[in-house]
Amino acid sequence: MPASIVDQYLKSVGSCLPEAQREDIVRELSDNIQSQIEDKEGELGRSLQETEIEAILRQHGQPMVVASRYRQDQHSFAFGPEIIGPVIFPFYLRVLKFNLGVSGLVMLIVCIALAFGGHAMTVGSLVPAILYQVVLQFGIVTAIFAVVERHRKQHPERWDVRGQKQPWHPAFALDGKFISGKKSDSGRVSRIDSVAQIVALCVALVWLRIVAGAPFLIFGPAAAFLRPAPIWQHFYWPVVALACLGILQALVNLVRPDWLRLMVVYRALTAAAWLVILYFVLQAGQWIVLVPDAAKAEGFRKTAEILNQIALYGAVAFAASAMYNFVRHLRRLWRLSSSPKTSPKQQTA
Repeated sequence: MPASIVDQYLKSVGSCLPEAQREDIVRELSDNIQSQIEDKEGELGRSLQETEIEAILRQHGQPMVVASRYRQDQHSFAFGPEIIGPVIFPFYLRVLKFNLGVSGLVMLIVCIALAFGGHAMTVGSLVPAILYQVVLQFGIVTAIFAVVERHRKQHPERWDVRGQKQPWHPAFALDGKFISGKKSDSGRVSRIDSVAQIVALCVALVWLRIVAGAPFLIFGPAAAFLRPAPIWQHFYWPVVALACLGILQALVNLVRPDWLRLMVVYRALTAAAWLVILYFVLQAGQWIVLVPDAAKAEGFRKTAEILNQIALYGAVAFAASAMYNFVRHLRRLWRLSSSPKTSPKQQTA
């Protein structure tokens, strides 16, 4: 129904607006769109077809761009030329905060383990480790979003009225909440979802590559006495392969958002691959070891034991999440395969 396309469009715009402004802005935009539809129907003397409704929505613009016109904050990031404009700056800032939060959590866990092991980190040793993390995450995320911004400016019309989601992706919902009580299903892979996946996986790949040669980014000064166990070396390339495969899938879905099965198959295979990886990881028993022959390394044995215990709980939780995702995507793939001619709303989970 054409009305559902309008509703979906409005929800997509609303998911990019602060909650305090959302209701009033969406109502104003809805009245404007409905007025245009009624005027066009009066001119033609008939109800508009779905493609004609889409044309009106296209005139209003991409939801993220439309939302940026109403936002009071028009911040951007620039070094001379504008690198990241006000349209995607709020989302860039949200992703950057998320990445820094994850890095900060890892650093906090290490600091707690060191403290319980009798080796509390001093301010002088902690500040460089934090600074390196900030510079690393800032550089990676900024570079990727700069590419996204450049592509957006070069191809402003490349967006799909039918493929909009609400919210597009958890990282792109400004307050992390839905407007309605359930997700909007379109039977297509949102291009914003694909972009978000590419950004996340590229950040992960760069971070993994750097950390593999610089354990100081994880352990801080304790890297002189602690290091990842050799078991991790066996899984570096499989994890890289999964990430590269995910980037390839997202790139394909950018061009063909109607290939929903491709995304579902990739996510099911990824969950299964993580279950296999985690099975062997859990078999290893130790994930953090002492640096052999390092002076005073024996004094960090308790810290290594604490970190190994935390890693065990984390691996079990991750395995449970991977199992849930594997079953969920298998069920979704079964529904897609057994009902190839169902409506888009029935196809998506």
